[in-house]
Amino acid sequence: MAADRNAHGLRTQQAVFVGPYQLLRPLGAGGMGEVYLARSPGLRLLAVKVIRPEYAEDPQFRRRFRQEVEAARRVTGFHTPPVVDADWRGRRPWMATSYLPAPDLDEVVLRFGTLGEAGTRALGAALAEALAAIHAAGVVHRDLKPGNVLIARDGPRVIDFGVSRAFDAVHLTRTGRVCGTPGYVAPERIVADSATTAAADVFSLGCLLVYALTGGTPFGDGEPAHVNRRVVYEEPDLSGVPASLLPLVSSCLAKDFVRRPTATAVLASLAPADPAALLSPWLLADLDARERQAEADLGAPQADPPALPVRTWQSLSRRGLLGLGAGFGAGVAAAVGVPLLLGRRTRAAGGGAPVGRAVDAWGAEAAGSGTPPAAPAPLWSTPMSGLTTDHQLSMLGATPVWWGPGQGAIGFDGTTGRKVWSRQGVGFFQVLDDLIYGTSSDSANLVWLNSGGKSEQGPLTVLAGQRITPVVTLRTFGADSRTVVLARQTSGNSPGVVAGTELSSGAVLWQQEITQKDAVTAIRALQQMTAGSGSSMGLVADGRCYYEDSNVIHAVDLRTGAPHWQVTGLTPEGSQAPTRLLRAGELLVLVGALAIVALDPATGQQRWAAPAVPQMVLGCALGAGRLLLSGVEGTAYCLDVTTGKGLWHTTVGTQAGPGTGIDFLAPSAGDGFFGVPLLDGSSGAAVLDAADGTIRWVAKAPSDEGSWTTAAKGGTLYCGSATTLRAFRARGA
Repeated sequence: MAADRNAHGLRTQQAVFVGPYQLLRPLGAGGMGEVYLARSPGLRLLAVKVIRPEYAEDPQFRRRFRQEVEAARRVTGFHTPPVVDADWRGRRPWMATSYLPAPDLDEVVLRFGTLGEAGTRALGAALAEALAAIHAAGVVHRDLKPGNVLIARDGPRVIDFGVSRAFDAVHLTRTGRVCGTPGYVAPERIVADSATTAAADVFSLGCLLVYALTGGTPFGDGEPAHVNRRVVYEEPDLSGVPASLLPLVSSCLAKDFVRRPTATAVLASLAPADPAALLSPWLLADLDARERQAEADLGAPQADPPALPVRTWQSLSRRGLLGLGAGFGAGVAAAVGVPLLLGRRTRAAGGGAPVGRAVDAWGAEAAGSGTPPAAPAPLWSTPMSGLTTDHQLSMLGATPVWWGPGQGAIGFDGTTGRKVWSRQGVGFFQVLDDLIYGTSSDSANLVWLNSGGKSEQGPLTVLAGQRITPVVTLRTFGADSRTVVLARQTSGNSPGVVAGTELSSGAVLWQQEITQKDAVTAIRALQQMTAGSGSSMGLVADGRCYYEDSNVIHAVDLRTGAPHWQVTGLTPEGSQAPTRLLRAGELLVLVGALAIVALDPATGQQRWAAPAVPQMVLGCALGAGRLLLSGVEGTAYCLDVTTGKGLWHTTVGTQAGPGTGIDFLAPSAGDGFFGVPLLDGSSGAAVLDAADGTIRWVAKAPSDEGSWTTAAKGGTLYCGSATTLRAFRARGA
């Protein structure tokens, strides 16, 4: 395919059309062809499936494809996207349906967890209604599976109906094998595919219901031949199906297809069902991002259709097709994962103000994105000795403090770098609210220091009778003038405890058992995820304690432990990544591995939700109403914490290698900037402009220093390694 150069000298792909529709980016691929997002001349988004050449060469396939598309056009119903156009005559046949910016069921279950009984009922009712409409038009789907079910905001949709029979015809002729997805294909199709009827789709529906409830198929995984044998000869595993749904699911999975209910009967058994039961906060955040991406796709630069005859897919060379696919790399990531909702910020060629744009559909680099400026000379530099790589750098007021879990702490003058105090003999484990917490050497007392190094302590009765390592097993959620909330892991895999404790006496006021299955992992994760980041999966504010346990957010009274509210479903089922909680103005903000959610602290009501981009958030920083998320591969994303709106996205150009400690990935917030540690082998730090994400400068660490960690105060960024502590002027640099 020919490529042009724009005004900045960047290579750009020529527009590609399938019929009158301009292709924007790939959405996926299957055994029969590729699916692309396309835009119509009237600015409508479509999903265009283009058939692979090897199938298009078969006359029988073309004949069946035409028949099935014509039948699919007769399908009407809310849960089936309409077929709007098709061409079976060209060298590459294609079919276009309306596009829904929504994830498929497979992605929803894998990322957000199983649906539960209410969600599965809503899913089953919608799928049964869709199948009833498909069957009424004389069409059998033949490949109903999680990847062919989209979970949209207003209900599920069944896609890819009307083409499987044509695919079956040519595939059976060439291979003699049954077509479909193992674990979802009815037994009669495995034995004799010519016997396929609408009842085969009902069998697939039963398998989908089990998948939605349990995350697995009723006939297990493994080699296709083994799975097919179990489908034909063995009974399904329905151990995870609730009793209320067991009779219906069992009847759908009957070996004898005449004993299965019709799709209409399944609908009658499940109705009425509430579609809102499918919409968890995680899914809503994902849908919001996809819809914003769809708006950006509609607003991307348009291309004039070629002069007649219309330039269709078949006029393109294979080399051109490969070039198109290669140029769509970033688009694929946005289509099959969480869409990129924030534009990359760079400076236009020749300088000028920073400009923002939606992520280019072709993933092209923006003009002027070159090597960022080098860092200015440090304001001061102080050598360190005797430190290990697990030390942390934190701010206690205006005092940078260098400390290590289970080790001592050193306070420095932020202006000169001079050491002003040191405290040893305390096992420090957390910095919170301008205080650093630790335990005495005998684990009998909780110790806390302020920015001047002044120490206070009180009895640690929450650990009475246990002399295990407190710095590994203890966590401070927060405190006011009278009360401190601690979390501890008891021993082995026993449940842990969250406890409210009187500061003056150490008396336990209340306690709640931690039901997390792996309490050891949970408490250690609490320690790591908050080291240097100023956030945690628990906090104290407004006379309440907020904490997470087993994917449930609890709000309890600080003095009595009485529950105020609980919120569930904010973390994917089975997730090992703890949620970090921050207080941002009038909101309680939850930062999870896959999404960000803002709640009303008093009621737990959701104010907004946004996907966590990158998908695995490794660090966060809050400053001036903006929340920065950092992740692997040098990504940094900024949100407005009042609205959840994405503001900008910057790629620093580094990558965190395997085994990198989470504690070194926490960014820091200063006045008008964010400091982000770099992890590309040479280490260092970058300063990002908080307004637009522009990289102000990058400091590279000497090769013998290892990873840096950062802390910020005012206009100064402090950077520490195991050998040196430095201060840089970040504001106005």
